[in-house]
Formats: sequence, C-alpha cells, structure tokens
Amino acid sequence: MSNLLTRRAMLAATAAGLGNVALAQAPLRSLRPEARAAAASSGVKSAITAASVVGAHKLSGLVGCALVDPLNGEILDQHFPELQLPPASVTKAITAAFGLQNLGPKYCFETRLHVVGKVSEGLLRGDLMLIGSADPTLHTDDLVRFAKALHKTGIRRVEGRLLVVDDGFAYLREIDHNQLPQANYNPAVSGFNLNLNRVQFEWERRANGRYDVSMHAPGHIYRPQIHSIQMQTVARSSPSYTYAHSTSGERWSVQRSALGKDGGRWLPTRNPRLYAGEAFQGICAEMGLIMPSPTVLHERYNEPAAAVEIARKSSKPYTEITRSMLKMSTNLTAEVIGLTASDAPNLERSVAVLTRFAEAHGMVVRLLDHSGLSDRSRLSAGGLARFMAWQYRNGLPDLLKHKVLRDRGKPIPDVQLRAKTGTLNFVSTMSGYLTHKGQTLGFAILTADLERRARAQGSERPRGAKSWEARSRSLQHAVLRNWLKYLG
Repeated sequence: MSNLLTRRAMLAATAAGLGNVALAQAPLRSLRPEARAAAASSGVKSAITAASVVGAHKLSGLVGCALVDPLNGEILDQHFPELQLPPASVTKAITAAFGLQNLGPKYCFETRLHVVGKVSEGLLRGDLMLIGSADPTLHTDDLVRFAKALHKTGIRRVEGRLLVVDDGFAYLREIDHNQLPQANYNPAVSGFNLNLNRVQFEWERRANGRYDVSMHAPGHIYRPQIHSIQMQTVARSSPSYTYAHSTSGERWSVQRSALGKDGGRWLPTRNPRLYAGEAFQGICAEMGLIMPSPTVLHERYNEPAAAVEIARKSSKPYTEITRSMLKMSTNLTAEVIGLTASDAPNLERSVAVLTRFAEAHGMVVRLLDHSGLSDRSRLSAGGLARFMAWQYRNGLPDLLKHKVLRDRGKPIPDVQLRAKTGTLNFVSTMSGYLTHKGQTLGFAILTADLERRARAQGSERPRGAKSWEARSRSLQHAVLRNWLKYLG
C-alpha cells in the first residue's frame, strides 16, 4: 500500500501540529490517490481531487482530509492528510469506539438507594445512602422515584446521615479550564451527574428594577431549590458572569444589564455530588420526608452487610447512551464513558489510555480529554480516516448519526452518510462513513482557522465564527459529493 503515510511524515506533521500549525509543512510525498480497480472501471476522474475542491472554496485557515477504503486500508484521495488540527467533538467517535471495546454494548450505569439501620414508627435510626456509578443520564425525575420508594417503606424521618457515595469515581471540577465560567457544556464530572451537572438559574424582574433569583434542579414533577448555589446580580459593564468555588457552596454573580426581563438559563455546577444530594433532600421534603443535609463521601465505600436496597435505577445500555451522546454531542457523557472505560483515577491518566487505544489503530494524536472540548488536542485527517476504516466492522458505524448529503438543496438519492461533526469557534470537523450502492468508505475532513480562534479567546460569540463555520460545512459537503465518484 504505497499510499500509506510514512513514519517520517507522521512525525513531521506532529511536530508542526503541536507547535505552530500555520507553518506546517506540505506532505513529504505525492498525495495523488491510487485508484482501485473497481474505481477505475467506473470511470473515476482522478484529476478532480479533494485538493481541487478545497482550493475552489478558499476557506481561510487550514484543511486536511482523507478518504479510505475500509476493506484494504487504501487511501483513495487526500489533501494534507498529516496536518495536525483540533478534532473538536469528532473526538467523541474515538471515545465511543474505546468504550464499546472496553465496556461492551450492554453495559449499564447503576444508581441505588440503600438504608442502613433500624426503623421504628417511621423513624430511621441509621443512614440513608445514595450510591452512584457516574450515570450521565441521571435526572431529577429519577430521584423523585427514589423518594417515592422511600415513602412506601413508611420512613418519614432520618435520624442518621444522608450519604452521597460515588465509590471513588474520578472527580473533574471542569473538563477544560479555558472555557468561560457560564459554559454549561463544561460542567464538573463525578460519580453523580444529575441533569448533566447543570443547575437552572432563573430570574424575575421586580418593579424597582431589582431581581429575584433562584437556582433549581427542575424535573417534570418537582423542581427542588438548590441553596448551596447562590447568585448575586451586580451593576457592572463586564464580565457577564463570575464564579467562585468551595466544597460547601458555589457563588455566582451576573451582570444585571445582561438579564433583561424574566428568564432562565442552565449553568454548570461544580459540586455535583452535593447538588444531587441536596436535590434529593428537597424532593423528600416536598413529600413530607425529613432528613439531614447531605454528606458527601469522596473515598471508595465498603457497603455495610446490613444495607437494604430500597430503589435502583439502571441506565439504558451503552449503545443507546452512546448514540445519544454522538447525536447531541454531550461532553459530560463522553468524559464519563472515557473515565469508566479506562478505570483511571483522573483525567490525565484516562486520556493516556485513550491515546494508546488510538495509537494502536495507527493514529498520531495528542488528546487532552474524551470529548474534544479542548482546542489543544491534535490529530490528522489521514489518521482519523484510517481509524474509521479499521472500526468499520467493530460497531462504530451503527452508533453514528445519519445525516443527509445534499446537492443544490436536494438530498442525493441512495446515499447514506453516517458521521460525527465537531465545532469550536473557527474549528469545524467531520468524520465517518459514506455509503452508496452497497459500498462504504471511511473519511475525515478537518478545518481550522487557528489565528482567528486565538484572537476570539474569551468571547462567547465571536464575530464571524458562524459564517466561517457555514463556509466550512459547505466545503465538507462539496468534498463528500466529489468523493461519491469512488462509490458504485
């Protein structure tokens, strides 16, 4: 396979990508695709390459792309395939394959409610334990079901402790420290991940111009107020939000002029175990169950032999959770999957295991997380396309979202596109599988304007980012339409 990348070229591209990507060298050897016999017989015009399409679109920044036959690993077309660029949320596809291999398609997360002690006339002389295993789908409504199950036992008051136990699961205060504090897609991660570790901030404007503010964990039935997370409105020009953290509480402030009239928005919570325990305590109070404030246990917990299970919530199986994660691009779920699959005690060691998994599949990567939120992660389109090819028969295609490939606004018939996209400000990526008439090819397209991204740091909605992303998506779809010539 003469078109496979040399180790020398990979190392050169890595050095360029981890330093000044804008100065990355051109590939060390010809990038002309070698047409397969099937492609040649169908009249493929090798002159119309991805490079021609990229050049015609004149997108600012850098572009790398590659098309690979999963049957033999042959690269059919490529443009700067060794260029190291931020993968953004395409990283989640690697994480999904990693989790599928290590956890299996039927893996479920468990959350349990246990009682330890004696009950007499509605009084529990002992402890109530919420035990989590990092379920990324845990919702306030699940805690309502737990409270109802507790109510059915006849317990009305807990004299001991309300323990929140996560059995030593890795705790991340945030996924990426370079994000703005109010970015709810950058929450904490722990053994309890209620409502994706987001709290609902609500405000109501009064006649005197002041605001009534509150924090809630809303569900369909109850919406318990979270008193350990507090918000203060402040008259200032900037920033929009500030945040201060302690293990016993969280303190926010918001620019008063940014609120307008009544409204609400999700904010990240960084004490997720306390948040879950306080939400459960509030739900129980609404149902007439009196219990103490939650106590969080950070270490691994040896369950007492006398513990009695009152309720259990099993998540949907891995494949369903992962399909949703890839469809909605949920950062927290990706981090939970990666940490669970690696069984590592922290993010750094977990990402090291994920990196070895990617390298074993021929990639040259630098990963900082499992979700792609960090813009310091790097990989190449050539490596990613080969990864897709090697994962073709391992279940990854079935997890990816089905997308529509269009030509002049109309869906192209008999074409199936399964892909994961990724977006950061001035970064846009796509990778997956293109199928037509029973043939499937793996691909990756990475684009980034890193200079404009650097200038936009600290801005929630930088000028020009949306229009640049639209032009990048247009380029990606044009490349995919051109690649249809290799199919059928």
